[in-house]
Amino acid sequence: MFSGTVQLQEEITLKHIVVATLTLLAVCAIAVPSSASASTDGGCGPNSARSASQAIVANDNRVPAGRRTGSVVALTLVAGVGRWKPDRHDVEIPIEAFGECGKSLQIPGPTIRVPARTQMIVTIRNPLDRPLELHGLVARPAALDRTIVVAPGATRIATFSLDTPGTYFYWGTTTGSSFARRYNVDSQLSGAIVVDSPDPTQRVADDRIFVIGRWDNVLRRDGTPNLSYELSVINGRTWPDTERLSYAKNDLVRWRWINASPVNHPLHLHGFFFNVDARGNALRETAYRKDDRDLAVTERIVSGETDALTWRATRPGSWLFHCHLAYHAIGHLPIATMLAGIDSLDGRHIDDELVRGFGMGGLMMGVTVAGNEPVASARNARRIGLVVERAPDDAPTAPSYRYALTGTQELPFDNGSASAPTLILERGKPVAIDIANHLDVPTQIHWHGIEMSDSYYDGVAGIGGSPARATPMVMPTENFVALFTPPRAGTFIYHTHMDDVWQLRAGLAGALVVTEPNAPFDPASDHVVVLGTPHAYADRFGVLVNDAKRPAAMTVRVGEPQRLRLVNMTTFRHSLTVSLVDDGTVARWRPIARDGASLPPSRRQSRVAVQIVTIGQTRDFTFTPRVRGTLQLHIDSGLPRPQSTSVVDIHVI
Repeated sequence: MFSGTVQLQEEITLKHIVVATLTLLAVCAIAVPSSASASTDGGCGPNSARSASQAIVANDNRVPAGRRTGSVVALTLVAGVGRWKPDRHDVEIPIEAFGECGKSLQIPGPTIRVPARTQMIVTIRNPLDRPLELHGLVARPAALDRTIVVAPGATRIATFSLDTPGTYFYWGTTTGSSFARRYNVDSQLSGAIVVDSPDPTQRVADDRIFVIGRWDNVLRRDGTPNLSYELSVINGRTWPDTERLSYAKNDLVRWRWINASPVNHPLHLHGFFFNVDARGNALRETAYRKDDRDLAVTERIVSGETDALTWRATRPGSWLFHCHLAYHAIGHLPIATMLAGIDSLDGRHIDDELVRGFGMGGLMMGVTVAGNEPVASARNARRIGLVVERAPDDAPTAPSYRYALTGTQELPFDNGSASAPTLILERGKPVAIDIANHLDVPTQIHWHGIEMSDSYYDGVAGIGGSPARATPMVMPTENFVALFTPPRAGTFIYHTHMDDVWQLRAGLAGALVVTEPNAPFDPASDHVVVLGTPHAYADRFGVLVNDAKRPAAMTVRVGEPQRLRLVNMTTFRHSLTVSLVDDGTVARWRPIARDGASLPPSRRQSRVAVQIVTIGQTRDFTFTPRVRGTLQLHIDSGLPRPQSTSVVDIHVI
C-alpha cells in the first residue's frame, strides 16, 4: 500500500511551476514579517527547523491549507522541529511536525481539503538536517504510492489531481522507517486529505476529521516500543484535553477517522449506534451501499485505515467516545519521565502499580447532546441485585474480582464464568440494577451497547448525566442503582469503567443478553462465549473463555440450530480471530448480528466460519450440526506464543 518510488519532475509543467511560485511568494509575503524569527516563520526561515523553539499547535482539521486559484490549490508544506504539548501539563515534547509557510507547525499536519477535480501543487521544503520521505501526495484513487525524498535543505514540487471523493492521508518519515514503525521523533508527521463532491449541493456540512497518532519514547533491544512509554492522541491532544463535541438533538453527526498510528484501535461510542459508511486507506476508499453498511457501537480501525461514520444524536445527555483497548483509555506516564527514558520498566507493559491511579486518558472524546434529558424511573422495573466483590482466587500480584447476583436472584443458566454471570433481560422491560461495591476501591458499571435514555446511568463517573447530576463513582461499601429499559434484543456487555486495565483484567466484565418478549433464553441452543484476559500479568498473551483457561465443552444436538454469542472483553487483544472447525476443516456459519444489532437479510448469508472480533464488540452466528462428532471453536490472538490460542470443544450428539 505504501510502496513504490516515482520521479516527480515529469509531472511538473511550466504552468504548474509558475502558479506554485507566484502563490508561494504571495502567501509568504502576506504571512511572514521581514523580521520573522524561528518561532514564527513556520519553517520558512533558514534555521527554524533546527531550533525546536516553535510552539506546535493542535490541528482540529477544520481549516483547509493552501491557496486556491481556479481549480488549482497550491500549498507549501514545511517540516520542522517544535515544542508539543499534547495535554495541559507544562512539559513539552521536542518533535517533528509539518506546517505551512508562514504559519505554526501543526499536529496533525496541515489539512488538505478540496472538492473533486482539483489540481494540487505541493511545494515541499526540508530545512531539517536529514532526508525527509513523503508518501500519499498522489492522485486519488491510486493503485500505488510514491516515495518523495527531499534532501536536507532542499525543496521539491509534487503535482497531482484529486478527483475521487473520500478520506485519505499523507505521511512522512525522517528515520527511513515504514509507516508502522514511526515511533518517536517522526511519529506525528501525518496529515488528512479529504476530497469532497464536485457538486456544492452534495457536500457535507460540518463533518469532522480526526487523526489518531501515537508517540513512543523508549524502544526495547529488539527495536519495538516499550509500551509503558506510549502516548496516544486525537488531533494532537490526549484526554482530558481532547476536544469536547457538542450537538443539538437530532443532529446528523458525520465523522471521518484516520488511523495514522502503528496499531489497530477498537473505537466505541456510548449510547448510540453508528453507520460505517466507508472504509479506506491513504490511497483508496470504498463507500458502501445502504444495505452493506455496518451498524455498530464498536469499530476496529486498522493501522493506516480511514473510516467514515454517521449517527443521529437522538438522545440528550453526556456521552463518551473512546478506544476500547484498555491501555489506550488510561493516563500516560508523566511526560518528564517519558522524556528521561528511564529504563526500569524495560521489557514490561504498563505494570499494575502504574495503572492504579492513572484514571481515564488517551484516546477519548466527550460528546454532549443538548436538550432536556429524560430521567429514568424505577416504576414497574424488574429489580436485580449485583454485588462487586473479591473473588476466592484473589492474590496481591493478580487480583481477582467478580460480579455476583444477590438475594433471591437465580442464574437462568451457568456459562462457566467465575467472574460474571450472564445477565438475561427482556426488550422493553425496565430494570433497576442495584450495584453494591464490596471492594476496597471505587468502581462503576457501563452497560455497553445499550441505547440509554438517561446518560446518568451509562456508567462513566464524572462524564454521564449533567454538571448538576453527574454520574458518581460507586465508592467502597456504597450502592448505585442503574435504571434503564433495553430498546432492542441482542448481545451486549456490562463491564467496569473504572481503572479499566486493573479491574477488567481482574474479571469485571460479562455478557448481557436481551431477549424478545415471550422468547426466553434457551441455554441448550444459545451459547455465550466471553473472551477475556488472564488475571496474572505473566499470562497476558493468553485468552480466557468464560473466565477459564481450559473452557468447558459445549454439547449440542444434530439437526438443531445453534447460536453463538461471541464477546471480546480482553484488555488489549484487539484482533482475535474466532473460527469454527470441523475435523480440521473450517466449517460454515451464518452471521445474524453485530454489537446487538440484527443484520439485514442480505448480510445473513452462509459463509466460511472465520471472524475477527475486536475488543468491545459482539458477534452472533448460527450453525446447524449435521453429523455426530466434535466441532471446535478456535480463538487465536495471532501471537507466536503457545498460550495465545484457546480451543472450545463442541460435542455433537
